[in-house]
Amino acid sequence: MTDATSHQTSRRRSDVADAVFLPLDDYLGTIRIRMAVLLCQLPLTVMMTLILFLALLFKPATPWDPGVFLIPFLHVLIPAACLVLPWHRLPAGSFVLIPVADCLSVGLLREIGGPVLSVVGLLMAFPVIWLSVCVNRVRLALAVMAPIVATLASPLALGHEIEPSEMIRMIVFPTIMAALAFTGHAVARGLTKHREILNQNDRDLELLNKATADHAQLLDTVLETVNVGVWAMDTNGTDILTNRRFRSDRSWSRENVGGKNPFTICPGQVPEDSPSPAELAADGATFTHRLIRVGPNKDHQRTFSAAARPLLGESGHLKGSVLAFTDVTALVKAQTARDKFVATVSHELRTPLTSILGYLEILDEHPDPQYLGIIERNAERLLALINNLLLVACEELEIRRRPTNIGALLQESVRAAKSEATARGVTLTLSIQGAAEAGVDPRHFAKAVDELLSNAIKFSPEGRNVSVVLRDTDDRIELTVSDQGFGMTQQEQDAAFTTFFKADHAMETAIPGAGLGLPLCKAIIEAHAGTIKLESQPKSGTTVTIAMPR
Repeated sequence: MTDATSHQTSRRRSDVADAVFLPLDDYLGTIRIRMAVLLCQLPLTVMMTLILFLALLFKPATPWDPGVFLIPFLHVLIPAACLVLPWHRLPAGSFVLIPVADCLSVGLLREIGGPVLSVVGLLMAFPVIWLSVCVNRVRLALAVMAPIVATLASPLALGHEIEPSEMIRMIVFPTIMAALAFTGHAVARGLTKHREILNQNDRDLELLNKATADHAQLLDTVLETVNVGVWAMDTNGTDILTNRRFRSDRSWSRENVGGKNPFTICPGQVPEDSPSPAELAADGATFTHRLIRVGPNKDHQRTFSAAARPLLGESGHLKGSVLAFTDVTALVKAQTARDKFVATVSHELRTPLTSILGYLEILDEHPDPQYLGIIERNAERLLALINNLLLVACEELEIRRRPTNIGALLQESVRAAKSEATARGVTLTLSIQGAAEAGVDPRHFAKAVDELLSNAIKFSPEGRNVSVVLRDTDDRIELTVSDQGFGMTQQEQDAAFTTFFKADHAMETAIPGAGLGLPLCKAIIEAHAGTIKLESQPKSGTTVTIAMPR
């Protein structure tokens, strides 16, 4: 037990010991001690008032001692003293003087009243109970001693002679009051012990509630932090516990799935050959890494990996299941892209290598200098592909800026691309507006321009035009490369700058390329603090715009 807890327990015990009247301590503790003492004194005061009234009403023929009227009258004044005394200035527990005085006044009234008022002695039970029903042993001693003193001292104080026949009463009555005092004290101690047990149970319950609340808060925080949809359900598919991620995935599924929703179990659904994870979990199945695809079509489809564990009761019966849904769409796309990359790069590398090896074999049997040129071109093509792979894989390009005439650089790139354009029946046009000078890395910037021109020519049908326009403004230069080729869908545009991406048309028509051109351009332009954007319409051509700061 900590010092703070010990201090609180000691203080509670002290408060119980100083309680005005223990059975009503909860109520009396809410009012001032003055009112508490007055309420405890009130029953005896009412009885004294009644005795005074009856004594005046039924006066016997033989005159009574004036004390029969005086003592009740004075006793009625005790409540006034309870209201007047400054209890907050007096020592703690000083209110016990009131019930002690009550015992003495009752003893005197019983002695003065004689046989007619012998029943008055029973009124001493009120102050005795008031004193004894506590855990304070000093008050118990007062509850025992006050009746004895009142019974024995009253005749002596009044000068009455004690008859031998009175000895029985004078011995038995205090004994009865003492037994009543001990009984009241025992009840009080039992009541106090029971109250301490209840208070301890309340404290334990409060600690348990706090621990439960902390645990619930921790669980809620964990569930909302993990990037996994969590669903605890009963055997009917009713939610027991969900997190925000699962609710978001289920909401998306409802909006994008026209048929069966894999995140719910609805009665009356048409059974499928392959049950959903929710249906399997409802039957108590255990599984991990069960893939489900959700979405109306391939372009708007998401892939989830589902896992489930049964939720069992104490007797081992099935109460429900807990499922976890992990969105692995990006992972599946990455794996698909990896497979496509391996196939594409393998093809792109194999083609020049096959040509090189083939001509080397021919050269060995029939030496011819023209074969060396073919071998050199294929080797350069292979080297360029490897260099592009290295550039794309590089996290940060090393840019060496210097003042460059962009117009002259474009003219050189267009001149170099003329032969490829002519071979494909494509026309190249160049328009330069302004001086067009900027601080760039000429080698890398020329590489980006060459890739854009190569893409535009490759994807343009015969007889079409590729337009290159350079505009010079006050704070930047703007380069536009437009073709009249096959164009791209919106989904293809969104993925155009992804490494190794190739449009469906390029795949179908086997247009050569590893899907590195646009990603490489983007890396180079962004390394120059520029921007690059692409606009396209299917069968209407594509326009790529580069904006570079001067």
